[in-house]
Amino acid sequence: VAYTQTRFQVIDDQTAASCSGIPLPYGIMGLFENGAGYFRENGELVAQLSGISIENQKTLPQQQVIAYAKAFELTFLQVMQSDATISEAKAVYFTLMELTEIPDSGIVNQFARDLQAFEILRFMNNSEQAEQHDFPVHEYLLKDVFGSDNLKILSAEKVQFTPTGILNSSEVAYNTAHVKSTEYTPAIWNPAPICNFSSRSGTAVSAITIHTIQGTYSGAISWSQNCDANVSYHYVIRSSDGQVTQMVSEADKAWHVGSENPYTIGYEHEGYVDNPVWYTQAMYNNSAALSRDIITSGYGIPAVRTYYGAASASVQVLGGCTKIKGHQHYPSQSHTDPGINWNWEKYYQLINNNPTIVTITTNSGNFYDSGNSTGNYQDDERLLWLFQPANATSITLNFSAFNVESGYDKLFIYDGATLNSPLIGSYTGANSPGSISSSGGALLVEFRSDCGTVAAGWEAVYSAASSDDQAPVSSIVNNSDWKTEDFIATFVDTDNIGVVGKYFQASDKDPLTGKWSANGNLGFCEEDFSTNTSNWTAITGSFVLNNGAYSFSDVTQQNSNSSYALQQNGSGSYLYEWNQNITSTDANQRAGLHFFCDDATLPNRGNSYFVYFRETEQKVQIYKVIADVFSPKTNNNCVVTANTNYTYKVTYDPQSGWIKVYSNDVLVTQWQDIEPLQSGNSISLRSGGCAVTFDNVRVYQSRGTAEQITVSPSGLFRYQSIAADPTGKIRSLSNDEIGNWSAGAQEFFKIDWTTPGLSFLHDGTGLDIDTTFTSDIAANWLGEDEHSSINHYEVAIGILPSLTNILDWTNVDLDEIYTHILANPIYETVYHVSLRIENGAGLTGLFVSNGQRLVDETALSNLELSLSQIQIYPNPATDNFTIDGITEEIEILVYDMHGKLILREFVSEQFVVPTASWSKGSYQVIARKNQSFILKKLILQN
Repeated sequence: VAYTQTRFQVIDDQTAASCSGIPLPYGIMGLFENGAGYFRENGELVAQLSGISIENQKTLPQQQVIAYAKAFELTFLQVMQSDATISEAKAVYFTLMELTEIPDSGIVNQFARDLQAFEILRFMNNSEQAEQHDFPVHEYLLKDVFGSDNLKILSAEKVQFTPTGILNSSEVAYNTAHVKSTEYTPAIWNPAPICNFSSRSGTAVSAITIHTIQGTYSGAISWSQNCDANVSYHYVIRSSDGQVTQMVSEADKAWHVGSENPYTIGYEHEGYVDNPVWYTQAMYNNSAALSRDIITSGYGIPAVRTYYGAASASVQVLGGCTKIKGHQHYPSQSHTDPGINWNWEKYYQLINNNPTIVTITTNSGNFYDSGNSTGNYQDDERLLWLFQPANATSITLNFSAFNVESGYDKLFIYDGATLNSPLIGSYTGANSPGSISSSGGALLVEFRSDCGTVAAGWEAVYSAASSDDQAPVSSIVNNSDWKTEDFIATFVDTDNIGVVGKYFQASDKDPLTGKWSANGNLGFCEEDFSTNTSNWTAITGSFVLNNGAYSFSDVTQQNSNSSYALQQNGSGSYLYEWNQNITSTDANQRAGLHFFCDDATLPNRGNSYFVYFRETEQKVQIYKVIADVFSPKTNNNCVVTANTNYTYKVTYDPQSGWIKVYSNDVLVTQWQDIEPLQSGNSISLRSGGCAVTFDNVRVYQSRGTAEQITVSPSGLFRYQSIAADPTGKIRSLSNDEIGNWSAGAQEFFKIDWTTPGLSFLHDGTGLDIDTTFTSDIAANWLGEDEHSSINHYEVAIGILPSLTNILDWTNVDLDEIYTHILANPIYETVYHVSLRIENGAGLTGLFVSNGQRLVDETALSNLELSLSQIQIYPNPATDNFTIDGITEEIEILVYDMHGKLILREFVSEQFVVPTASWSKGSYQVIARKNQSFILKKLILQN
């Protein structure tokens, strides 16, 4: 009885009065001396039966326990004596009915009396309670006491009073016909009297009021039947199991919160404000379930309008935005329930249960409120984000801006994956969380806003530390050292959790200067400042080459500028990498890089982005520049130590707008531009108020597993190798989901797109002959290739240029003379030697001699002997050549190697032929008289 009535707490004059006017009991047994003209004053009955006065009962709790025990014993024995067949359980029930404070009038009070007895008997049957309070477990059959149907209602989650009866959710009706009272004949259904509630008169329901009854569940139900009380409530909730009883229809106005009755629905919770044991999890759960039901009933009460602030023992008026709140939170009130022990945060979470959580599994990124980086958040928000990347060991949130409505809108950060995780802190107003880190691999963030003022919200960067210390491995497949034309480069990337960023860079070396660079017109940069700075334009300030680095020393200059022409577009992502060392120790030192500039001659490079590392403030910043006006976007902590060399990386994706900045491969800031720049024509080095050196400036582009590499004077590889020295280079980098970067893989390539050349090809074994008198067909030559060298020669012989009918192609290795003996010589036949030269790159040059005519010397005429004395010089020729040794008029014909007639002249003396307009290559010169002729080969070179 003491547990049911008071939870073993003494009720005295210091106990707060009930907001419903229900009279307070006294003592640990919860007996009544003053029933306010309604409750039975069972304290006097106990005093009479026990002989222990009320005054003594109040003085010592032990005396009240003994007094109740004596009264109970006397009554129990009378019940047992009156009916020899009665069970102990029913005898206890009837004894409780005799000693209860609840009147015996009407069905509602009968139900309330049964509720009280049910709670006591259920407690006696409970093994956990028996162990805790040291009493024997009883095994009372409650259905024999109350009946099966009534037991369903007494133990139901929710009970509703209707004009036709008391029902549970299955509409099983409470029945009093079988109840046998020693002093009372049960009455028929008697609805709550109209004297205790009224019409809302058209006022819409818009709020819920939370009360504590300052009494018992059964007492509250009974008290609502008292017309003199002038009080009522829509619902009452039981402590032990959260049973809900409805007393007044929601459509009617219950009387529970004074002037605020017309628009509110009121709940009374069993218990006392000073004792938190009444507020059980079952009570919270079922009260919140009731609230959720009302919220979805069309009244327009948002769940997020539930009060979730600190509990208070005083009146604390809240504004109209808060729709679910305590009696103490309404205007013009004097009562302070539910008081200091009601857990509003728990209640808020139960009402707003099963929230949608946005799970973030990437290892880094920007974190904004719902208004993103440019707008405000909205009213009535409850948003949750769970940061939980795979393999994360901790999550860090670094806030660079924070502004929410002070006191009303709050950000909660939990150290774990659920709302039950430890609360790191709640933040409101301008009280920024700063830098927050979790103790494990999950961090939950919750934001709540009310219906009033909104603000700019927050900007933060999140990053995950990980147990994954395995960096990706990136490699380039190189199946041939020599490249002679455009080719496909193949890349291989591996990682234990997955590669998310893949980048490559193509650069080449000028063999004349030995300097590596890249084709900026195709979006790449390679600058090690080893020999010169010819690719850079110093626009502001004086940059100099110093020990293989690009140095700037004017600390008075606030905006130095040296630019590099680099085409950038929106078709892929970019990686900008450079070394930077601030070498001075002045105030306000900063330096960094502009990218996606569209006018590097302007102070802020037109439209662009730039990343600044500030040594004085130990910050890293991202800026966006539009129409040469810059605006800061991030301002995050970053170690920047003077006279220390750092490797910086910046990735930019023009499609998503994400910019991520790394210092020595650690993410230090990031930002997403919702209107990303799509083109730029340069990058630019920038410093302010410091001396600084830059080195190893590289620009990469995103890639797949294969990329085309162009080989030409305007391609990615623009230079041919000299003496097999590589002039092409491909570098590859990748990073994984955690943010680990691979080591830079690189492969070198030898470039040669020029076929081998020929210094000379002579018929015969010495100087070029036109006529041979023997059956030995010989040739000698000298090939040339400055890039990949000669690999081997092949020769063939035919009776026409390029024919191989006399000797098929024969590999002679690197020999430069060859003789073939004719098996069946045919006089007056011209034999041509074809020469095929293959270089180290696999390119082939094809050349043909002007031929040698096999002549029977004994049959030569004087004319032929005369023609054989004709000479051509110089050979090779450049701008002209001379035909000499002419003794009579002859015909001169010149053909190119395609058989096209270039010149035809009749001459009788020395003749000079101009060739400045002729193409470089081989020609055939024929001197003819009647049917006799000679054939000579001419080489033209630049």
